Amino acid sequence: MDEDRQWILHWFHDVWANADGEWLQQLAAEPFHFHLPGGKSYTLSHSEYLNFVAIWCQRFRDVDFVIRDVIQEGDKTVVLYSCNATYSGGWVRIPAKKQQVVMTGMVYFKKRGGLITDCWLEDSSFDLYQQLTRYLD
Repeated sequence: MDEDRQWILHWFHDVWANADGEWLQQLAAEPFHFHLPGGKSYTLSHSEYLNFVAIWCQRFRDVDFVIRDVIQEGDKTVVLYSCNATYSGGWVRIPAKKQQVVMTGMVYFKKRGGLITDCWLEDSSFDLYQQLTRYLD
């Protein structure tokens, strides 16, 4: 990945996979807007966002993100990713089985002054639920 896109790797490998506050400070405005699937949107301080990410990191361990594609135009960046992880329990009351899961998603970032001001997440939560429960198998 070229030099001007290294921040993307830090977002996934440091902020998301390890709840690294120092990298969050370098990459995102405070507060910034975090948009979730279904239209929910939150204006979060760094500590509020790190709390959210830390809980996610407790539920999903040994996280390995792979960046599949990046589309960048001006202050807008779209990243397609996949992620392998070990489920450790605590998500929608599904018991822990130390199960390997695969997640995919797309994140749309908007930056101003070199910092992320908005982050839209669209992910494979329904597929993840199926992997963990085998509900539709």
